[in-house]
Amino acid sequence: MNKTTNPAARAAAEGRCVVSFRTQRENRNHHLWLNNGCWWLHYTVHLPDYTKSRVRRSLRTSDVKVARAERDAILGEFGLYRKEAA
Repeated sequence: MNKTTNPAARAAAEGRCVVSFRTQRENRNHHLWLNNGCWWLHYTVHLPDYTKSRVRRSLRTSDVKVARAERDAILGEFGLYRKEAA
């Protein structure tokens, strides 16, 4: 995972909190959104102090296939998201 300045994303990557995922199998772009030609990833981190933080991360691509692969790689690091079938 790329180094991040977002404390919630950093805590999630270090295993100090819970990352919450809702998956929708019929939506291949779940957790992704296209903003002005660039794909972004979003997810929610639940912190030990019972607060939560929404993480938004640019995937720096306009290609949906690249965005899906990047999403799968990032969320896969948490062990909660399986790589989608091609």
